[in-house]
Amino acid sequence: MNPLADLVAAAHRRYAAHPAVLAGGGPAGAGTAGAGTADFAELGARARAAAGALARLGLRPGDRVLIALDNRAETLPLEHGIWLGGLVRVAVGTRLHPEEIGAIAADCAPGAIVCESRIAGALAGLPAGCRVITPDAGLGALFTGPPGGPGEGPADGLAALMYTSGSTGRPKGARVTGAAWAAMLEAMWAALPPVGPGDVVLHTAPMSHFGGSVGSAYTLAGAAALPLARFDAGAVLEAAERHAVTAMPMVPTMLERLTAAAVERGARPAALRAIVYGAAPISVPALLRARDAFGDVLHQFYGLSEALAPLTVLAPGDHASGDAARLASAGRPVASVRLSVLDGDGAPLPAGETGELAVSGPQIMPGYWNDEAASAAALTGGVFRTGDLGFVDAGGYLHLAGRRSEVIVTGGYTVHPGEVERAIAALDGVAEVAVLGVPDATWGETVAAAVVPRPGAAVTEDDVLRACAARLAGYKKPRRIVFADELPQNSTGKVARRLLRAWF
Repeated sequence: MNPLADLVAAAHRRYAAHPAVLAGGGPAGAGTAGAGTADFAELGARARAAAGALARLGLRPGDRVLIALDNRAETLPLEHGIWLGGLVRVAVGTRLHPEEIGAIAADCAPGAIVCESRIAGALAGLPAGCRVITPDAGLGALFTGPPGGPGEGPADGLAALMYTSGSTGRPKGARVTGAAWAAMLEAMWAALPPVGPGDVVLHTAPMSHFGGSVGSAYTLAGAAALPLARFDAGAVLEAAERHAVTAMPMVPTMLERLTAAAVERGARPAALRAIVYGAAPISVPALLRARDAFGDVLHQFYGLSEALAPLTVLAPGDHASGDAARLASAGRPVASVRLSVLDGDGAPLPAGETGELAVSGPQIMPGYWNDEAASAAALTGGVFRTGDLGFVDAGGYLHLAGRRSEVIVTGGYTVHPGEVERAIAALDGVAEVAVLGVPDATWGETVAAAVVPRPGAAVTEDDVLRACAARLAGYKKPRRIVFADELPQNSTGKVARRLLRAWF
């Protein structure tokens, strides 16, 4: 049996009498979707039934199952059944357009698609023989038939395909082995407070991405999962208090909104021990506000689809330091990861110099699905060139400067969007900011900024320019600034820069 299936089966046995899935997360419209409360024995029975049902549909070890579900109680037994049956999990966000989901299906040729009913009706051109299962047609039946599994799994150990956001082109499927997933869990367990029965992890970030990865570390150590179908800051606070929630994975936008709601209500969930955030940048002022609101519970994890988080961790003690430079970082590498910063020729750079981040270790993919050229370009001898730019300071903390593909070249000078975003985010009235390069007849490219003020705050163009002038060279200041109520996001909670570019 593959190592991930071993971990799943062991959790079902070891924690059989403990709660595994909780229902009733919040008020109508914001609560849990799908099946009700289950203990680990029931979770195991449903997972084995799902493995058997998928096998009877004709799926064999190594076949892919594409999941496009909102946060649902059914997600856990489905995923566990996939792994017990030796199948491959392909989870995507439900905010993707059906055509985007269809393109991913065309790439990975799943034997089954399990998705929300609203998505199923818009899917077209699916691979021959692909079965579509929805909450209205067949999902419940997956968990009630004869058990199946355990399956040996594919010879290459593949357990999941993690599709990239496609911000710079078509999404690519990062091949994640069961061993890599297990290594991810070990790194999370080392970074988090002790996890076990009695913990409750609230899922409000999509379980298809960062939230589900963190949630896996909790579930497989005996914690209960509480899925929320959609994010509502008030509902999250109420559910966290009602169910004694101890952990919440989320993206920075959610954290900032939750902080504002907590401050407004004067509420701090009493049992909370870990807020794990990642997948997008966050400003230092936002982190300081979050720590004031929730205490020493903040954990930042950095990772990618191709290199599973946490590669680096910014721990609660780092947040408590109050050191602005440290808070602006992504933390220090975990013990199992080797991290280096490379110049354009692939040579290592010294501390403090910005280049491309390269990583190696057990959490790294062996390559992309059906894309040998992209695999060869990204991987050399097990070292993955991330496409992320940054530097490591003298204390060993990683500072990210943006994607290599997002570097702005204006009048021959190089500008990293991240440094401009940090300067603007230092303004007290700024909630979110995104910086990008836009075409310019004189300079080739010019710096543009989209700024979201905090509710009730008055932020002007002059404020933004003064903040930049205080910290940056003149050529790095934005020449075009727009203000908005919110920034466009993709399905993983990152800024959708292709949509943002259209604003300019």
